[in-house]
Amino acid sequence: MLFASDNNVEWDLLSHETMHDLRPLVPLDAESFQVQLLVGGDDLTDARVGYWVDGAFVGWVDANNAGPQGPKDIWIASIPSVTGTRVEYVFEVIDGSDSDYYGSDGASETLPTDRFVVDFGTLEHARKGATPVEGGTVFRVWAPTRSSVQVRGEFNGWSTGDALTKVGEDFIGFVAGAEAGDMYKYYFNNSHWNTDPHAAELVTSDNLNARIVDPLAYQWQNDDFVASPLDEWVVYQLHVGTFAGRNDPFGSTGNPSGYRDVGDRAAHLAELGVNVVMLNPINEFPGDFSGGYNPISMFAWESAYGSGDDLKYMIDELHGEGIAVILDVVWNHVSPTDNFLWDFDGSQQYYDASPQDTPWGAQADFDKQGVFDYYMESVHHVMGEFRMDGYRQDAVMAMTDSGWTGQWSSG
Repeated sequence: MLFASDNNVEWDLLSHETMHDLRPLVPLDAESFQVQLLVGGDDLTDARVGYWVDGAFVGWVDANNAGPQGPKDIWIASIPSVTGTRVEYVFEVIDGSDSDYYGSDGASETLPTDRFVVDFGTLEHARKGATPVEGGTVFRVWAPTRSSVQVRGEFNGWSTGDALTKVGEDFIGFVAGAEAGDMYKYYFNNSHWNTDPHAAELVTSDNLNARIVDPLAYQWQNDDFVASPLDEWVVYQLHVGTFAGRNDPFGSTGNPSGYRDVGDRAAHLAELGVNVVMLNPINEFPGDFSGGYNPISMFAWESAYGSGDDLKYMIDELHGEGIAVILDVVWNHVSPTDNFLWDFDGSQQYYDASPQDTPWGAQADFDKQGVFDYYMESVHHVMGEFRMDGYRQDAVMAMTDSGWTGQWSSG
Protein backbone atom coordinates (compact mmCIF):
# COMPACT_ATOMS: atom_id res chain seq x y z
CA MET A 1 0.00 0.00 0.00
CA LEU A 2 1.57 3.29 -1.11
CA PHE A 3 -0.92 5.79 0.37
CA ALA A 4 -3.28 4.65 3.09
CA SER A 5 -6.86 5.85 3.07
CA ASP A 6 -6.45 8.73 5.51
CA ASN A 7 -9.32 11.10 4.67
CA ASN A 8 -6.92 13.26 2.65
CA VAL A 9 -6.69 13.24 -1.15
CA GLU A 10 -3.11 13.66 -2.34
CA TRP A 11 -3.62 16.58 -4.73
CA ASP A 12 -0.06 16.58 -6.06
CA LEU A 13 -0.49 13.05 -7.42
CA LEU A 14 -3.62 13.68 -9.48
CA SER A 15 -3.04 13.68 -13.24
CA HIS A 16 -5.22 13.75 -16.33
CA GLU A 17 -4.39 15.04 -19.82
CA THR A 18 -7.01 14.90 -22.56
CA MET A 19 -4.32 14.37 -25.21
CA HIS A 20 -3.16 11.13 -23.58
CA ASP A 21 -5.77 9.85 -21.12
CA LEU A 22 -8.82 9.22 -23.31
CA ARG A 23 -9.86 5.91 -24.85
CA PRO A 24 -10.08 5.95 -27.76
CA LEU A 25 -7.19 8.39 -27.77
CA VAL A 26 -9.15 10.76 -30.01
CA PRO A 27 -12.92 10.31 -29.67
CA LEU A 28 -14.81 11.19 -32.85
CA ASP A 29 -18.41 11.92 -33.91
CA ALA A 30 -19.93 12.25 -30.42
CA GLU A 31 -19.04 8.64 -29.58
CA SER A 32 -18.78 7.24 -26.06
CA PHE A 33 -15.31 7.47 -24.54
CA GLN A 34 -13.41 6.63 -21.39
CA VAL A 35 -11.48 9.08 -19.25
CA GLN A 36 -8.52 7.96 -17.14
CA LEU A 37 -7.29 9.61 -13.96
CA LEU A 38 -3.92 8.81 -12.39
CA VAL A 39 -3.88 9.06 -8.59
CA GLY A 40 -1.59 8.05 -5.75
CA GLY A 41 -1.60 4.30 -5.23
CA ASP A 42 -4.33 3.25 -2.75
CA ASP A 43 -5.16 6.91 -2.08
CA LEU A 44 -8.79 7.09 -3.20
CA THR A 45 -11.82 5.26 -1.91
CA ASP A 46 -14.12 6.51 -4.68
CA ALA A 47 -14.28 8.78 -7.71
CA ARG A 48 -16.77 9.96 -10.30
CA VAL A 49 -16.95 12.25 -13.33
CA GLY A 50 -19.42 15.07 -13.94
CA TYR A 51 -20.00 16.12 -17.55
CA TRP A 52 -21.65 18.86 -19.60
CA VAL A 53 -22.75 18.77 -23.26
CA ASP A 54 -22.70 22.07 -25.17
CA GLY A 55 -22.69 23.92 -21.86
CA ALA A 56 -25.58 22.06 -20.19
CA PHE A 57 -24.89 19.82 -17.18
CA VAL A 58 -25.92 16.21 -17.81
CA GLY A 59 -24.90 14.26 -14.71
CA TRP A 60 -22.33 12.12 -12.94
CA VAL A 61 -20.88 8.74 -13.90
CA ASP A 62 -18.99 6.49 -11.50
CA ALA A 63 -15.29 5.73 -11.93
CA ASN A 64 -13.63 2.45 -11.02
CA ASN A 65 -10.10 1.60 -9.95
CA ALA A 66 -8.57 -0.30 -12.89
CA GLY A 67 -5.36 -1.17 -11.06
CA PRO A 68 -1.80 0.13 -10.73
CA GLN A 69 0.58 1.82 -13.11
CA GLY A 70 3.82 2.08 -11.21
CA PRO A 71 3.29 3.95 -7.92
CA LYS A 72 -0.12 5.21 -9.04
CA ASP A 73 -3.59 3.80 -9.63
CA ILE A 74 -5.70 4.39 -12.74
CA TRP A 75 -9.36 5.27 -12.22
CA ILE A 76 -11.57 5.00 -15.30
CA ALA A 77 -15.05 6.31 -16.11
CA SER A 78 -17.10 6.05 -19.31
CA ILE A 79 -18.92 9.07 -20.72
CA PRO A 80 -21.80 7.90 -22.95
CA SER A 81 -22.34 9.01 -26.54
CA VAL A 82 -23.98 12.41 -26.73
CA THR A 83 -26.04 14.61 -29.00
CA GLY A 84 -23.82 17.63 -29.30
CA THR A 85 -20.36 18.76 -30.34
CA ARG A 86 -18.60 19.71 -27.09
CA VAL A 87 -18.23 17.65 -23.91
CA GLU A 88 -16.74 19.18 -20.77
CA TYR A 89 -15.98 17.18 -17.63
CA VAL A 90 -14.42 17.27 -14.16
CA PHE A 91 -13.51 14.63 -11.60
CA GLU A 92 -14.72 14.28 -8.03
CA VAL A 93 -12.09 12.44 -5.99
CA ILE A 94 -12.85 10.94 -2.59
CA ASP A 95 -10.67 9.59 0.21
CA GLY A 96 -12.97 8.60 3.06
CA SER A 97 -14.54 11.79 4.40
CA ASP A 98 -12.46 14.08 2.15
CA SER A 99 -14.14 14.98 -1.14
CA ASP A 100 -12.31 17.22 -3.63
CA TYR A 101 -12.44 18.05 -7.34
CA TYR A 102 -10.03 18.02 -10.25
CA GLY A 103 -10.42 20.21 -13.32
CA SER A 104 -8.18 21.47 -16.09
CA ASP A 105 -6.51 24.00 -13.77
CA GLY A 106 -5.85 21.45 -11.03
CA ALA A 107 -7.38 20.32 -7.75
CA SER A 108 -9.85 22.32 -5.66
CA GLU A 109 -12.22 21.92 -2.73
CA THR A 110 -15.22 23.22 -4.68
CA LEU A 111 -16.71 22.25 -8.04
CA PRO A 112 -14.46 23.98 -10.59
CA THR A 113 -15.55 26.02 -13.58
CA ASP A 114 -12.38 25.02 -15.44
CA ARG A 115 -13.14 21.75 -17.19
CA PHE A 116 -11.48 19.27 -19.48
CA VAL A 117 -12.83 19.46 -23.03
CA VAL A 118 -13.50 17.04 -25.86
CA ASP A 119 -14.53 19.03 -28.93
CA PHE A 120 -15.89 16.83 -31.72
CA GLY A 121 -15.94 19.79 -34.09
CA THR A 122 -12.33 20.97 -33.85
CA LEU A 123 -10.69 17.76 -32.52
CA GLU A 124 -8.44 19.98 -30.40
CA HIS A 125 -8.36 17.21 -27.80
CA ALA A 126 -6.05 15.31 -30.19
CA ARG A 127 -2.39 15.18 -29.38
CA LYS A 128 0.21 16.34 -31.90
CA GLY A 129 1.45 13.83 -34.43
CA ALA A 130 -0.51 11.00 -36.02
CA THR A 131 -3.02 9.07 -33.89
CA PRO A 132 -4.68 6.06 -35.55
CA VAL A 133 -8.37 5.64 -34.73
CA GLU A 134 -11.16 3.52 -36.17
CA GLY A 135 -11.37 4.13 -39.92
CA GLY A 136 -8.36 6.41 -40.25
CA THR A 137 -5.91 8.66 -38.43
CA VAL A 138 -6.11 12.06 -36.74
CA PHE A 139 -3.17 14.36 -37.58
CA ARG A 140 -2.09 17.49 -35.72
CA VAL A 141 0.91 19.72 -36.42
CA TRP A 142 2.12 23.09 -35.13
CA ALA A 143 2.59 25.56 -38.00
CA PRO A 144 1.65 29.03 -36.71
CA THR A 145 2.53 31.09 -39.80
CA ARG A 146 1.21 28.77 -42.51
CA SER A 147 -2.16 29.17 -44.23
CA SER A 148 -2.60 25.55 -45.34
CA VAL A 149 -1.33 22.08 -44.50
CA GLN A 150 -2.09 18.84 -46.30
CA VAL A 151 -1.16 15.29 -45.36
CA ARG A 152 0.38 13.27 -48.18
CA GLY A 153 1.24 9.61 -47.71
CA GLU A 154 0.93 6.02 -48.78
CA PHE A 155 -2.79 6.04 -47.96
CA ASN A 156 -3.55 8.63 -50.67
CA GLY A 157 -0.79 7.88 -53.16
CA TRP A 158 1.22 10.86 -51.83
CA SER A 159 -1.34 13.14 -53.47
CA THR A 160 -2.89 16.38 -52.29
CA GLY A 161 -6.47 16.63 -51.11
CA ASP A 162 -6.35 15.67 -47.42
CA ALA A 163 -6.24 19.16 -45.95
CA LEU A 164 -6.10 19.87 -42.21
CA THR A 165 -8.08 22.65 -40.51
CA LYS A 166 -6.33 25.48 -38.72
CA VAL A 167 -7.19 25.65 -35.01
CA GLY A 168 -5.18 28.34 -33.25
CA GLU A 169 -1.54 27.76 -34.21
CA ASP A 170 -2.12 24.12 -35.13
CA PHE A 171 -3.60 22.24 -38.06
CA ILE A 172 -5.83 19.27 -37.17
CA GLY A 173 -7.87 16.76 -39.12
CA PHE A 174 -9.08 13.20 -39.63
CA VAL A 175 -7.85 11.36 -42.73
CA ALA A 176 -9.89 8.29 -43.65
CA GLY A 177 -7.95 5.18 -44.63
CA ALA A 178 -4.64 6.24 -43.07
CA GLU A 179 -3.55 3.45 -40.74
CA ALA A 180 -0.68 2.25 -38.57
CA GLY A 181 2.33 1.38 -40.71
CA ASP A 182 1.65 3.97 -43.41
CA MET A 183 4.30 6.57 -44.23
CA TYR A 184 3.42 10.26 -44.61
CA LYS A 185 4.65 13.84 -44.65
CA TYR A 186 3.10 17.28 -44.31
CA TYR A 187 2.82 19.71 -47.23
CA PHE A 188 2.80 23.36 -46.15
CA ASN A 189 1.30 26.18 -48.25
CA ASN A 190 1.29 23.96 -51.35
CA SER A 191 5.06 24.25 -51.62
CA HIS A 192 7.05 22.82 -48.70
CA TRP A 193 7.34 19.16 -47.67
CA ASN A 194 8.50 18.04 -44.25
CA THR A 195 8.19 15.16 -41.84
CA ASP A 196 6.39 15.10 -38.47
CA PRO A 197 8.33 16.29 -35.38
CA HIS A 198 5.98 14.25 -33.18
CA ALA A 199 6.26 11.03 -35.20
CA ALA A 200 7.20 8.04 -33.05
CA GLU A 201 9.03 6.54 -36.02
CA LEU A 202 11.05 8.12 -38.83
CA VAL A 203 12.03 6.07 -41.88
CA THR A 204 15.68 7.03 -42.25
CA SER A 205 16.07 4.90 -45.38
CA ASP A 206 13.29 6.81 -47.17
CA ASN A 207 13.73 10.60 -46.93
CA LEU A 208 12.83 10.75 -43.23
CA ASN A 209 9.21 9.94 -43.94
CA ALA A 210 7.12 9.69 -40.79
CA ARG A 211 5.33 6.44 -40.04
CA ILE A 212 1.97 6.12 -38.30
CA VAL A 213 2.37 4.05 -35.11
CA ASP A 214 -0.33 2.69 -32.78
CA PRO A 215 0.77 3.84 -29.30
CA LEU A 216 -1.55 1.31 -27.62
CA ALA A 217 -0.46 -1.81 -29.53
CA TYR A 218 2.08 -3.02 -26.98
CA GLN A 219 0.63 -4.96 -24.03
CA TRP A 220 2.59 -4.16 -20.88
CA GLN A 221 3.32 -7.05 -18.51
CA ASN A 222 4.72 -5.30 -15.43
CA ASP A 223 2.25 -2.58 -14.53
CA ASP A 224 3.11 -2.51 -10.83
CA PHE A 225 6.83 -1.69 -11.09
CA VAL A 226 8.09 0.92 -8.61
CA ALA A 227 11.72 2.10 -8.66
CA SER A 228 13.95 1.56 -5.63
CA PRO A 229 14.53 4.52 -3.30
CA LEU A 230 17.11 6.94 -4.67
CA ASP A 231 19.67 6.24 -1.95
CA GLU A 232 19.66 2.55 -2.92
CA TRP A 233 20.31 3.04 -6.64
CA VAL A 234 22.99 0.97 -8.36
CA VAL A 235 23.23 2.55 -11.82
CA TYR A 236 24.53 0.88 -14.97
CA GLN A 237 25.14 3.22 -17.91
CA LEU A 238 24.15 1.34 -21.05
CA HIS A 239 24.71 2.01 -24.74
CA VAL A 240 22.10 -0.06 -26.55
CA GLY A 241 24.02 -0.43 -29.81
CA THR A 242 27.16 -1.91 -28.24
CA PHE A 243 25.70 -3.65 -25.19
CA ALA A 244 25.23 -7.15 -26.60
CA GLY A 245 26.71 -9.58 -29.11
CA ARG A 246 30.48 -9.17 -28.79
CA ASN A 247 32.04 -11.89 -26.59
CA ASP A 248 28.51 -12.42 -25.38
CA PRO A 249 27.80 -15.66 -23.48
CA PHE A 250 24.10 -15.16 -24.24
CA GLY A 251 24.67 -15.34 -28.00
CA SER A 252 25.42 -13.18 -30.99
CA THR A 253 23.29 -10.23 -32.11
CA GLY A 254 23.14 -7.90 -35.03
CA ASN A 255 25.45 -4.91 -35.18
CA PRO A 256 24.37 -2.65 -33.65
CA SER A 257 22.61 -4.63 -30.96
CA GLY A 258 19.06 -3.56 -30.21
CA TYR A 259 16.34 -2.98 -27.68
CA ARG A 260 15.21 -6.61 -27.58
CA ASP A 261 18.78 -7.79 -27.08
CA VAL A 262 18.96 -5.67 -23.94
CA GLY A 263 15.55 -6.85 -22.75
CA ASP A 264 16.55 -10.48 -23.22
CA ARG A 265 19.55 -9.89 -20.94
CA ALA A 266 17.69 -8.04 -18.18
CA ALA A 267 18.10 -10.94 -15.76
CA HIS A 268 21.88 -10.77 -16.21
CA LEU A 269 21.87 -7.10 -15.20
CA ALA A 270 19.79 -7.95 -12.13
CA GLU A 271 22.28 -10.68 -11.20
CA LEU A 272 25.00 -8.02 -11.20
CA GLY A 273 23.04 -6.10 -8.56
CA VAL A 274 21.92 -3.35 -10.95
CA ASN A 275 18.59 -1.71 -10.14
CA VAL A 276 18.78 1.30 -12.50
CA VAL A 277 19.84 1.43 -16.14
CA MET A 278 20.78 4.84 -17.53
CA LEU A 279 20.48 4.69 -21.30
CA ASN A 280 22.82 6.64 -23.54
CA PRO A 281 20.61 8.83 -25.78
CA ILE A 282 18.40 6.72 -28.06
CA ASN A 283 16.46 9.39 -29.93
CA GLU A 284 16.78 8.98 -33.70
CA PHE A 285 20.18 10.11 -35.02
CA PRO A 286 21.80 10.13 -38.49
CA GLY A 287 23.19 6.73 -39.46
CA ASP A 288 23.21 3.53 -37.40
CA PHE A 289 26.22 4.09 -35.13
CA SER A 290 26.54 6.91 -32.61
CA GLY A 291 26.89 7.66 -28.94
CA GLY A 292 23.47 9.28 -29.31
CA TYR A 293 24.38 12.89 -28.61
CA ASN A 294 23.28 14.04 -32.08
CA PRO A 295 19.48 13.56 -32.05
CA ILE A 296 17.16 14.78 -34.80
CA SER A 297 13.84 14.19 -32.99
CA MET A 298 12.52 14.22 -29.44
CA PHE A 299 9.84 11.62 -30.28
CA ALA A 300 11.29 9.13 -32.77
CA TRP A 301 13.55 6.40 -31.36
CA GLU A 302 16.73 5.15 -33.01
CA SER A 303 15.38 2.78 -35.63
CA ALA A 304 18.64 0.84 -36.06
CA TYR A 305 17.96 -0.57 -32.57
CA GLY A 306 14.39 -1.68 -33.36
CA SER A 307 10.84 -0.38 -33.21
CA GLY A 308 9.09 1.59 -30.50
CA ASP A 309 7.36 -1.60 -29.36
CA ASP A 310 10.79 -3.28 -29.14
CA LEU A 311 11.84 -0.44 -26.84
CA LYS A 312 8.72 -0.96 -24.72
CA TYR A 313 9.60 -4.66 -24.50
CA MET A 314 13.08 -3.73 -23.26
CA ILE A 315 11.70 -1.39 -20.59
CA ASP A 316 9.05 -3.94 -19.59
CA GLU A 317 11.66 -6.70 -19.18
CA LEU A 318 13.94 -4.44 -17.13
CA HIS A 319 11.01 -3.46 -14.90
CA GLY A 320 10.19 -7.15 -14.51
CA GLU A 321 13.67 -7.66 -13.05
CA GLY A 322 13.26 -4.71 -10.65
CA ILE A 323 15.37 -2.35 -12.77
CA ALA A 324 14.35 1.27 -13.37
CA VAL A 325 15.13 2.98 -16.69
CA ILE A 326 16.33 6.56 -16.96
CA LEU A 327 17.18 8.30 -20.22
CA ASP A 328 20.13 10.52 -21.03
CA VAL A 329 18.36 13.16 -23.11
CA VAL A 330 19.77 15.92 -25.32
CA TRP A 331 17.68 19.08 -25.57
CA ASN A 332 20.48 21.61 -25.99
CA HIS A 333 20.86 21.02 -29.74
CA VAL A 334 19.96 18.65 -32.54
CA SER A 335 22.28 17.13 -35.12
CA PRO A 336 23.56 19.67 -37.68
CA THR A 337 22.86 17.03 -40.32
CA ASP A 338 19.30 15.84 -41.00
CA ASN A 339 17.94 18.74 -38.95
CA PHE A 340 14.41 18.84 -40.38
CA LEU A 341 13.32 21.32 -37.68
CA TRP A 342 15.35 24.04 -39.41
CA ASP A 343 12.91 26.12 -41.51
CA PHE A 344 10.43 23.41 -40.57
CA ASP A 345 7.32 24.58 -42.38
CA GLY A 346 9.09 26.88 -44.82
CA SER A 347 9.64 29.44 -42.08
CA GLN A 348 11.93 29.50 -39.07
CA GLN A 349 9.89 28.38 -36.07
CA TYR A 350 12.03 26.12 -33.90
CA TYR A 351 15.07 28.43 -33.80
CA ASP A 352 15.75 32.10 -33.12
CA ALA A 353 15.98 34.43 -36.12
CA SER A 354 19.60 34.92 -35.05
CA PRO A 355 20.36 31.39 -33.80
CA GLN A 356 21.96 30.92 -30.41
CA ASP A 357 24.94 28.64 -30.92
CA THR A 358 26.28 25.86 -28.74
CA PRO A 359 29.50 23.91 -29.38
CA TRP A 360 27.39 21.25 -31.17
CA GLY A 361 24.74 23.17 -33.10
CA ALA A 362 22.05 25.82 -32.78
CA GLN A 363 19.94 25.96 -29.64
CA ALA A 364 16.16 25.69 -29.96
CA ASP A 365 14.08 28.82 -29.32
CA PHE A 366 12.79 27.68 -25.93
CA ASP A 367 11.18 31.10 -25.31
CA LYS A 368 8.61 30.38 -28.02
CA GLN A 369 5.58 28.56 -26.57
CA GLY A 370 5.25 26.05 -29.41
CA VAL A 371 8.92 25.06 -29.10
CA PHE A 372 8.69 24.84 -25.32
CA ASP A 373 5.60 22.64 -25.71
CA TYR A 374 7.44 20.34 -28.13
CA TYR A 375 10.09 19.51 -25.57
CA MET A 376 7.70 19.30 -22.62
CA GLU A 377 5.32 17.03 -24.57
CA SER A 378 8.27 14.71 -25.13
CA VAL A 379 8.45 14.20 -21.35
CA HIS A 380 5.03 12.56 -21.42
CA HIS A 381 6.12 10.52 -24.43
CA VAL A 382 9.15 9.21 -22.50
CA MET A 383 7.72 8.82 -19.00
CA GLY A 384 4.06 8.31 -19.91
CA GLU A 385 3.70 6.19 -23.01
CA PHE A 386 7.12 4.55 -22.66
CA ARG A 387 7.07 4.36 -18.84
CA MET A 388 10.67 5.35 -18.25
CA ASP A 389 11.47 6.43 -14.74
CA GLY A 390 13.59 9.56 -15.07
CA TYR A 391 16.06 11.71 -16.98
CA ARG A 392 19.67 12.70 -17.09
CA GLN A 393 19.60 16.06 -18.86
CA ASP A 394 22.64 16.71 -21.06
CA ALA A 395 24.49 20.07 -20.94
CA VAL A 396 21.83 22.32 -19.43
CA MET A 397 24.44 25.09 -19.46
CA ALA A 398 23.86 25.26 -23.22
CA MET A 399 20.11 25.87 -22.81
CA THR A 400 20.21 29.49 -21.62
CA ASP A 401 19.15 32.66 -23.44
CA SER A 402 22.82 33.41 -24.13
CA GLY A 403 23.51 30.01 -25.68
CA TRP A 404 26.71 28.43 -24.34
CA THR A 405 27.19 29.81 -20.81
CA GLY A 406 30.81 30.78 -20.44
CA GLN A 407 31.22 30.13 -16.73
CA TRP A 408 30.32 26.50 -17.32
CA SER A 409 32.69 25.93 -20.24
CA SER A 410 35.44 24.45 -18.06
CA GLY A 411 33.11 21.90 -16.45
